[in-house]
Amino acid sequence: MHKWGLPVITLFCWISLIAAPPVAPDDAISFSQARELILAQNAGIYSTQSEIEAAQEGVKQAGVIPNPSGSIGLERFGANEIEASFGQTIELGGKRRLRTEVARKDLEAAQNKRKISSLELEAEIVRRFIPITIISRKLTLLDSIIQTAEKTTEQIRVKVDAGASRKTDLIRAEIGIEQLLIERSEFVREIAQARKRFAALGGERDSILLKVSGSLNSEAAVPSLDDLRNAIKNNPGFAAVEVQLARLEIQKKQLKAESVPDMNISAGYIYKKPEKISAPLVGLSMDIPLFNRNTAAQKQIEFQHRALSKQRENDMRILDADVEDLYSRLMEINKKIAVLRTGTIQKAETVYTILQDYYNAGSASFLDLATAQSETLRLRMDLLDIESEWAYTAADLMQLTSLPIQIIL
Repeated sequence: MHKWGLPVITLFCWISLIAAPPVAPDDAISFSQARELILAQNAGIYSTQSEIEAAQEGVKQAGVIPNPSGSIGLERFGANEIEASFGQTIELGGKRRLRTEVARKDLEAAQNKRKISSLELEAEIVRRFIPITIISRKLTLLDSIIQTAEKTTEQIRVKVDAGASRKTDLIRAEIGIEQLLIERSEFVREIAQARKRFAALGGERDSILLKVSGSLNSEAAVPSLDDLRNAIKNNPGFAAVEVQLARLEIQKKQLKAESVPDMNISAGYIYKKPEKISAPLVGLSMDIPLFNRNTAAQKQIEFQHRALSKQRENDMRILDADVEDLYSRLMEINKKIAVLRTGTIQKAETVYTILQDYYNAGSASFLDLATAQSETLRLRMDLLDIESEWAYTAADLMQLTSLPIQIIL
């Protein structure tokens, strides 16, 4: 019974680890709840909303008609002559309409900036949660290994007391536990800091966000490469470029309209006291576009439009290559995960179990047993690191394409 007890305990711990994620505290909130809280109270999102409101006021202001003007003239303080007039500028060439269209494009840019900020925040929420779930699983794994190592140490102590094993085996086992405890302490520190960094996204470092819980969904469905490439066009980053291009087109029309002189109409009344003569006044004036018709400014807009179009094409090619690279990396990571889960780790566990039997029968050294245990632990830690890499890569892909990927459950 003593011979098979330790392998059964070890396998039970590892099977339990695979089947069940770390247990969350009773007052924990789910990842989806934490996500909604962050999106609702993040300071960065608030700032983009203020920019939208400012742009909305800009649209109203752009459509306002110029104020009228008034003047009064007195000769010898009104002793000889009094003249009063009012004037109004009438904008020609569609200046007010084009000015309003530019303001609306500024509003679109502000609204699109909010989309970009929201998308970046969504990805950052995932990125900051990844270490929380990965380190939690590493802690669970270490606790399981430490529990098993402690039981192994007790069995070695019994064998040493009975003269059936060397005392150096017991010392090595105790050293191994001490190293595991040191590693566990570092993980505890890392997860505490990871939770604070996550909660900071909501603006409150000591809030309920510190108690977020969830699990990594490393088996989440990833859209096909064709779908990812098609989604690039809908990325808010490229939508911002489209808005800017449209704004430049309107600005060019606006410059042409500004070369059309506005009409200034005035009407008033004049009264000359000595002659007791009074008469109405009517005036009309316009600028003469003799020296400045905004030709150079229009050329400047054309060059800016051309440069931005070329930059958009270049960015599109780069982004397409980046998306393909991220997708291929995800596929390769999936292969690594599958090999570790279904092959390498199971083989390492089998080797460890066999060596335990050999060690109990006196056919293997403690060094062989400790090496097998360390190798199994390293492989499981590697698996968690690879799953973490998968999650970070998927978050990058989600941000570039705007396509949702359920990385966290």
